Amino acid sequence: MKSSIVPNSKVILENVKTHEKSHINTLREGLRASLMSLEYFQAWISERMRQIGMQVDEVIVSYEELANQPAYQKTLKTNPSHIRQGSNLVGYFPGCSSLGQGILLYAHADKFPETYEWANDQADMIAKDGRLYGLGIADDVSGITAILSSLETLKRLDIECSRDLLVASVLGKQLSVFGTYGLMTRYGPMDAAIYVHPAESGSGLREIHMASNGLIEFHITIEGQGPHTTDPFQTLFALSAENAADKGVYLFTGLQEWASKASKEYHHSGLKKLTGQAFSLLFSMFTTGTENLVYEIPLRCDLKGTLSFPPNANLKSVQYNFTEAFQLLVKNDPWLSNSHVDFEWGDHIGESAQSDEQSVLLQMASRVLEDVTGTKPHHYYGYALSDIRYPILYWNAQALGFGPLCGDIGKKSEWIDQKEYIDTIIAVSQMLQQVK
Repeated sequence: MKSSIVPNSKVILENVKTHEKSHINTLREGLRASLMSLEYFQAWISERMRQIGMQVDEVIVSYEELANQPAYQKTLKTNPSHIRQGSNLVGYFPGCSSLGQGILLYAHADKFPETYEWANDQADMIAKDGRLYGLGIADDVSGITAILSSLETLKRLDIECSRDLLVASVLGKQLSVFGTYGLMTRYGPMDAAIYVHPAESGSGLREIHMASNGLIEFHITIEGQGPHTTDPFQTLFALSAENAADKGVYLFTGLQEWASKASKEYHHSGLKKLTGQAFSLLFSMFTTGTENLVYEIPLRCDLKGTLSFPPNANLKSVQYNFTEAFQLLVKNDPWLSNSHVDFEWGDHIGESAQSDEQSVLLQMASRVLEDVTGTKPHHYYGYALSDIRYPILYWNAQALGFGPLCGDIGKKSEWIDQKEYIDTIIAVSQMLQQVK
């Protein structure tokens, strides 16, 4: 992949469009391979990497390695086999620069488990009205194949990237704990990373994903006590009971009040413009009582929720402040303070991260996408627990993500926009040519 005269962006664009039929066929072949099994798909990807000229490594992350990161600690303690372990592929191209700089180009190979069952009736790609339909095509078969097609384009044009290039097909579900996280400890540090994944926000290539909000999942379980009566109709006897639902409302209200005050301490202009807030508490589950027994005092109440915090906040400090607020509420309630409430962190926990909006990588990517699509992309700040956080947190690298317009992720009707898919191949090719 060497060239004494580097072709300009127009040559790359024309070459990709000339080979559009071949690129669509690569996507079709990749989709078919992905629906066989994860292992089959990774083997297919490995073979394509080797054909392009890459040396390919297989990486498997052990359960023991996950102790040093915050996600999925609950399941690791109680049911580790529930987290899917498997192989990651890493291909390598040495760059022509002597500066020792590198770039990670990656996408994820795994998909929702039910898609393999659906594949019994729907195992191929369907093109209709400018869209390409397929199970898992947006999440993230198209990211993998767009990378492969971009590398094939550069090889065809005899272009060599100026930086060392790592190309990875990772396990991206379950917060990439068995995927991208494991790469951070074995390779690099690289100083830049590009994550190729269709935009789930509905903006397609009009958006550059360059931030990942932190997220903290929590579970609260409250034990109540029935009234001193054998009468099945307990409403009048409520004063002699400890109603778990009432205690749940007490904690719900108290923690919401804490979050409202705490939110004033967190500022992020991009999130403020997008959502109106940078910090938020969400109670997503509140269950209590027994169905149809509406006259009985609830003896258990379960609350689950998440905290979202911006890139300029810190996971440990947010956890500490939340725990302190929770413990104060428990302390102030005689029943709860007598060991009648349990608290634990859930699996969905991760630090926040953001790339520098003025970095060379972000400016170059914005320029390339505007040249390719004719529209200047905006920076998107709404994602949480995104895969781009790993290079930022562990390598101190600049990282971004982008991909074609898509829809219905995780459904039988999942699709990507065909034109934007081809434009994604053009954009990735041009970025690898232009990155310095």
